Amino acid sequence: MANRLNVWFKRFLDLSIIIGIFIEVTVPIGLRKAVEQTIKLNGETSEYAAINDHFLFAVISIMLVGAFALLILYELRKMMKTVISDDCFVQENVTSLNRMAYYAFAIAAIKIFRCFVYFTFAAIIIAGVFLFAGVLSKVLAKVFDRAVSYKEENDLTI
Repeated sequence: MANRLNVWFKRFLDLSIIIGIFIEVTVPIGLRKAVEQTIKLNGETSEYAAINDHFLFAVISIMLVGAFALLILYELRKMMKTVISDDCFVQENVTSLNRMAYYAFAIAAIKIFRCFVYFTFAAIIIAGVFLFAGVLSKVLAKVFDRAVSYKEENDLTI
C-alpha cells in the first residue's frame, strides 16, 4: 500500500509539473484576464487593480516565482524516485533538499520585493509560507545528511 501511495504521489508531481509549465507559459494572458475580471467584480479600488500599473513587473515576478516552484516540484520528483526504489537515504536527496530551500527562499524574496512595488496581503502570506518551507527544507537536509552518514557507516560495518 505504501508503495502505491508513493507511485501515485510521483505521478501527481509529474502532472503538476506539466500543468505548471502550461500555466507558466500562459501567465501574461491569464494575468491580464484575471485582473480584468477582478476589477469588474471588485472595482478599481481593489488592491489587485494596482497590477495594471505594474503589469510587466507583475508578469516577470510571477513567472520567476513559477519557475522556482517548478524547480521545487522537479526536486521533489527526483526524491520520490529514490523513495520508490527504497533507497531514500542518499546524498542526492540532501542536495535536493538544499536546492529546494534556496528556491523557497528565492520565492519569498521575490514576493517581499514585490510588496515594495505594489502591496497585497497574499504576497506577505506567500512569502511567510515559503520562508518557513525554506527553513524546513534546510533542517530536513541536515537530518537526511546525518541519516546518510549513519547508513554509510552501517553499510561499511556489515
